Amino acid sequence: MPYYGRAENIGNLDARVLQQFIMDNVTPGKCLIVANGIKNHGEYVQLVRERLGDYPAVPEHEYDNREKSKYIGGEMRTWTETPDTNISLVFESAPWTDPDMAAFQVMNTLIGSAQGFTHGGPGKGMYCRAVTNLMQQHAFVSTASAINSHFTDTGLFGMHIEGPGSHSAELLSVMLEELNALREPIPDAELNRAKNILKMNIIMALERSDNRLEEMARQYMTFGDLTINAYCDIVDQVSSAQINKAASKALSGVPTMVVAGGAINLVPSTTEVARQLN
Repeated sequence: MPYYGRAENIGNLDARVLQQFIMDNVTPGKCLIVANGIKNHGEYVQLVRERLGDYPAVPEHEYDNREKSKYIGGEMRTWTETPDTNISLVFESAPWTDPDMAAFQVMNTLIGSAQGFTHGGPGKGMYCRAVTNLMQQHAFVSTASAINSHFTDTGLFGMHIEGPGSHSAELLSVMLEELNALREPIPDAELNRAKNILKMNIIMALERSDNRLEEMARQYMTFGDLTINAYCDIVDQVSSAQINKAASKALSGVPTMVVAGGAINLVPSTTEVARQLN
């Protein structure tokens, strides 16, 4: 909700606004209670009923489904007293329920993340494109990484890059080259490596029972179903063609670019970004 997220609106957040938000959003119909390690299920259910069973519904403030978010795009530049230029560029991608969601997750792993001071160490993502195509090929790249976020109604995919302000235009250019490369066929070895890394990250993130419980709760609230055990199978089904198609669709959309640093005027506009990508 970008229109509500501006700093000048903080002064408008009084007790009445916060109470109204709670009444509209924290309702019994949207409440899901989960637990693990329960020795006596009946006792647990009874405790829940005692503590939350009388949670009152407020009919005049029943939750109304929000309209689908409208992706806008645009450009924002902020001058800061630093010799570096920081560029973030994203495009509208896909919500959690979209068939291409897994393709964007694999794309995120393909590009990966790289920072100058960790580059080259063991386990630092040596084979991701942020390292092999950006850090190792261009001395002016200090940091590079993929950006990937999914929401209920839409998503964002793109890249972040940072380097000396004297190379601001080159930073954007090499980042666009990397995004464009996602439209080209991906070698099997690289694709399988990215899939295996992604599956490893998923499995490691679900090692603890508390994490699995939270993930199941989020999944049930989002999808109304539990497919947590199918995550790795979904990743395995992603193909190079699916990635190419999803990337082409995203990159043909309106860009959103945020630039910060001391040489922000050297970074081409989003109009030029769209021209180079299309």
